[in-house]
Amino acid sequence: MIIFDGLAYAGQKELLLHKRVAALHARSVFPKVGAVFFSEDKGSQIYTRIKREVAERIGIGYSGFEFSMKDDFSIFVQKIHEMNVESSITGIIIQKPVRSLWEQATGRSDFREWWKSIVQLIDPKKDVDGLHPETLQAIEKGTWALEKKVMPATAEAVLEIIDSLGPDAIKNKKSVVIGRTEILGLPLFYELKNRGHDVELLGTAELHERAERKTFLLDKDIIISSTGRPGLIRGEMIKAGAFLIDVGEPKGDVDRASVGEKAGFLTPVPGGVGPMTVVCLLENAVTMMEE
Repeated sequence: MIIFDGLAYAGQKELLLHKRVAALHARSVFPKVGAVFFSEDKGSQIYTRIKREVAERIGIGYSGFEFSMKDDFSIFVQKIHEMNVESSITGIIIQKPVRSLWEQATGRSDFREWWKSIVQLIDPKKDVDGLHPETLQAIEKGTWALEKKVMPATAEAVLEIIDSLGPDAIKNKKSVVIGRTEILGLPLFYELKNRGHDVELLGTAELHERAERKTFLLDKDIIISSTGRPGLIRGEMIKAGAFLIDVGEPKGDVDRASVGEKAGFLTPVPGGVGPMTVVCLLENAVTMMEE
């Protein structure tokens, strides 16, 4: 089984990105990302720190703004408006909190509506993580590149990992994306479909139905899972030689012990998609300034 080394691959991309940033600096163009994250989500704090460290290494400015999930909505409106009009900030991201943590902190159940109401405040011209609803619409239509929008960083990371396998490795293969999030599952499904891949999008309910029928994922060659449910993908569910791209957080969706050597390819957690996502986000910030 091939274990994808996300740290090494991301390191190579980081070196190339450093040169592109230097070229921008030579033109007196200085990319800077403004990031909103939440105090109740320790993962968000860690991700923000890692992104800042990588950004500083390659010459991109990175400012983090910490809030509580319980803060009044008007506070988010004000901060995002400030970043929209601040000329020194060229890209904006909002670190999406874990839904269960948000529900616990706020005592509310309308997470999806809350999240959408925040991300739609971002100026699309500064949307470096593809969070704005307009971006998802453009990806579905296949016009995102023409409209000078960017792919959400995690989705782009997965696409680059797939591309790294080479055209022969994925030719005539059947793929499945598990998880219907707006920043990963949906854009990834739309993009793969628009590229002509034989791809299916499943939620956990559909996966459960497949389990009851004992069909599992035995008809799929490439399995991309992003549910955040540890051990969801087990050895008996996959065909021999299947490619597993694990985007689960924080422990991964794939049960490493049971898939053993049955899988042909695996992105580990940690050290797989995660490092690639960080660099892809910063690459988006650079690309938007080059155009």
